[in-house]
Amino acid sequence: MVKKVLIADDSAAFRNLEGTILAPYHYQLLHAENGVQCMKLAMEEKPDLILLDVQMPYMDGVQVLAFLQQHDSTRSIPIVFVTTLGREKDKELLGRGGARALISKPINALELVKTVRHILGE
Repeated sequence: MVKKVLIADDSAAFRNLEGTILAPYHYQLLHAENGVQCMKLAMEEKPDLILLDVQMPYMDGVQVLAFLQQHDSTRSIPIVFVTTLGREKDKELLGRGGARALISKPINALELVKTVRHILGE
């Protein structure tokens, strides 16, 4: 069964970069350019994993995470924050709970692949 990975980032460049890095692993890649699109796609598609930018328009990643955790159908979807925030802010985000991991931008391709494959049990 092909696993679905939702990439949510307001930067097309980062969505494309993450998609290019993950393409060789044959995931079904879904893309959202803001928090509202991410929520809609998560509710409709039930991805196996969400790579979620923290700073996005309309709803930021923390708000999206809180929304998804309130619904039985999306609560168990693993979330990985992808962010440009500084290290102290990163720790604060993870301390709030809910995200399974955090990847800092600029993205390290090996770190992204290892994190995604680990969370998806591969």
